[in-house]
Amino acid sequence: MKHIHILFVLVVLLLTSCSDEKTDEALLQKDKEELIEQLDSDKVLAYKFGKICIRSSAAQNDVSPEFKEFKTKFDKIFNKVVSYDIENSEELSLMDYISIYRDYRAMKSFVEETDEDIFPTLTEALTKVYGDSITKTAPLLSNEEKIVMQNIEHAFLSAIVIASRDLGKEISLYESSKTNPELLPDSEIKTLMQYFRGFLFFEKKLYYLSEDEISRNIVWLNNNPDTDLPLTRAIFQWRNLDNQKTHIGLHALNHLFRGFDRLMMERDIDQERALLDFEEFLNDAEKIGLDNEIIWSIETYLHLKQENSEKAISSLEKLKSSILLSKKEKESIEESITYLKDREPDKVLNGIYDKYFLSKIATKYMISILAKVDWKKLMKEQNIPYTDETFKIIDTFNNFIENIDKYSSMESLENAGDEIKNQGSKLWDKAKGLLNDDESEDESKKESDD
Repeated sequence: MKHIHILFVLVVLLLTSCSDEKTDEALLQKDKEELIEQLDSDKVLAYKFGKICIRSSAAQNDVSPEFKEFKTKFDKIFNKVVSYDIENSEELSLMDYISIYRDYRAMKSFVEETDEDIFPTLTEALTKVYGDSITKTAPLLSNEEKIVMQNIEHAFLSAIVIASRDLGKEISLYESSKTNPELLPDSEIKTLMQYFRGFLFFEKKLYYLSEDEISRNIVWLNNNPDTDLPLTRAIFQWRNLDNQKTHIGLHALNHLFRGFDRLMMERDIDQERALLDFEEFLNDAEKIGLDNEIIWSIETYLHLKQENSEKAISSLEKLKSSILLSKKEKESIEESITYLKDREPDKVLNGIYDKYFLSKIATKYMISILAKVDWKKLMKEQNIPYTDETFKIIDTFNNFIENIDKYSSMESLENAGDEIKNQGSKLWDKAKGLLNDDESEDESKKESDD
């Protein structure tokens, strides 16, 4: 009897444990851990290294004891990068890249463990190079002013690089993770950043993290109906909307992607919540006269759920005309229409036109909108300093990351061998020598650790 009692207690504990894993808090925590894992990549680390090089150039030695040890190397690399002209790729030679790579390897642990935000802002670093005699001597930002400035920098960079062919979503996710909208003053930048983070987390399948971000943004929008939204009108090409309708449009987009988040979740309650979000989205969209791919795709989904095949076909016909869809996707829509005409909606909802197909359309639409934005022009209109220099740095990072990978090991050096050998056998031997020394140092360190 005692054994049966113990077994019963263990079963109860196991069931309680499984139940806890399905709470909003537990699922959100799992996404936070997954975000950290997604940011653990060589590409993100090389990008972070480049940003620390630039931001640390405006810092004093007393940032940390570890930084003091590496400041000379950071300054040397910064002086090369800041003078680099992307249109003259020969300015940084093979030996430059190998030299930078050796320094990168020596400082890799420091870069991994260091928060770039302990350094002055990117704007301040650029001021030290490009500013006039007065701005160059201005005191560095501190406390709240610094927090606001670096959050704005992270926000703009996360939006800009998502459309970059080379940097793209991985770096955008890093910049987005570094932004804390809660620390920004109540403003349009704050609500846009929360929405954008929510969208990016959704795109990276971090649904609970995305839902949390967007839910807080919906509350903010409801509490701040009169905030001026000129940037929102420019980004989403809503220049014909007044401020009130722009607010409704942004509110609609937040409900849309929260609906997608909930649609991807496993619990029945989340599926029900998703449908409510989609209905709210369509209500908002109707108020301001929006009529596009996202509207048609959500209409189709709700009509299918309501088993209204005639209305679903009408929405699918409009969606089929979209230039965002591939030939294969249009063929899938045509197949869906055929099934609906044959009164087989289940084959559509549970097969061709499922939640993944639906979210793919919305994601394509959002990225196409962001890709059309002239971010340089937009930043200049907002009087953001050193816009041209910032874009030059982004271009340099693209080239920098590509070449760091190209010349980062003997194997990759062998792959680029013909190009290097054409520059002279002595240069080839010197390059091999530098990397051999580097790899020998790694091996010695490993043996020492053992």
